Amino acid sequence: MNTIRLSDSFKKVASNTFYQLISKVITMTITFGLSILISIRYGSEGYGYFSILQSLPALFYIIADFGLNAISAREISKNVKKTEEIFSNILFLRLIISILGVIFCLILSNFLYSDEKIRFGLALASIIIISQSLIMTSNLIFQIKLKYDLSSISNIIGYIFILIGSLFLIEKNIDLAYVNFMYVVGGFITVVINLFIIYKKFIKVNFNFEKTYIKYLVLESWPLGLMFLFSQINFRADSILLSLLRLPENFGSNLQAVGVYSFPYKIFEVILVVPTFMMNSTYPIILEKFQQGEAVFRSFFKKTISLFFIIGLTITALGYLGIYFLESYQVLQRYFNGDFVNSLNILKILFLGLVVFFLSQPFSWLFVIKEKQKYLPIFYFFASVFNFSLNYFLIPIYGYYASGFITWISELLILIMLYFTAKHKNWI
Repeated sequence: MNTIRLSDSFKKVASNTFYQLISKVITMTITFGLSILISIRYGSEGYGYFSILQSLPALFYIIADFGLNAISAREISKNVKKTEEIFSNILFLRLIISILGVIFCLILSNFLYSDEKIRFGLALASIIIISQSLIMTSNLIFQIKLKYDLSSISNIIGYIFILIGSLFLIEKNIDLAYVNFMYVVGGFITVVINLFIIYKKFIKVNFNFEKTYIKYLVLESWPLGLMFLFSQINFRADSILLSLLRLPENFGSNLQAVGVYSFPYKIFEVILVVPTFMMNSTYPIILEKFQQGEAVFRSFFKKTISLFFIIGLTITALGYLGIYFLESYQVLQRYFNGDFVNSLNILKILFLGLVVFFLSQPFSWLFVIKEKQKYLPIFYFFASVFNFSLNYFLIPIYGYYASGFITWISELLILIMLYFTAKHKNWI
């Protein structure tokens, strides 16, 4: 019976990971296709500008997650009858947080950049913080119900609108600020469809404010919120600093450097959705195993780590095969006028540490399951300071090559802290 249950659990993980991956493959194919088109049409400097418009707001809408989904999923697993009440409070809280995120994004963009074109582009782009926050909130229901097939449909529809609008604007050679704004439009289309599906199939959708419960959620989730903040510093500090710091002479302008670095980083981000989606599907099942006792939980967690490790190594090997193909046929030289040749070297550097990102996911959520998430912001704080400091001092010397190594070395530092703390507390 245990074997059958374990098999069923992995089937659920596999099917829901598959739905998310299908959605992400389609949406990221659209994004990557548009990135290629922008790179060819506008050059490395234009793509660098486009990357800045995507990077700074992304810092805020990921922070807007604030760990609320993880805590809410945990609370709903304890009492399913409270699903509607919890969701309504989360919806209200996320809306407030995202509006504040837009305001802070505007303030920060005006502080960092003097170029009026970049400021205007970021003002339009910042609205995506609201749409993405509401998408994350609706995904809470799809996660706990393990119905990612439904959220995948709405996500794909939103991206079809992004594709159509962006192609039209690029063809007309319109400013990239408006091309990027299509992501805002597509995001709100996805939100509307998600909330409609939730209302029709699962629970009533409304905004609710219960002061006591919202206070509880904030107190429970703030460690994860800080973790996401510091995690995003790890991911976004390099591109932002590349756009601001003095670079070695042979690296071109700041916008060119951002373009050359962001192009392979976009590929790397696509691949990083695999451990994220695997964890999204695994998390509710790990919670079930935790309720069944320590022995069952430990056994399942060890299998989860092994699975993540094997898949991480496999994708790393496939990644290097892909790079070999691009180099052998001189793909970037043929289609990008040599602007992005150094991007392949960045991609090699990033792939060196890919498996680290696969392993850090389950270890991070282990702390949430054990209700010891207060440790997470401490680990991620040290890693973000480490990341920011090294980028600040090494970018002027080694440019984007330094940023590539620092990206996964910072994640390795997090993994080491997670593993030894879990080992010390006898959780694994």
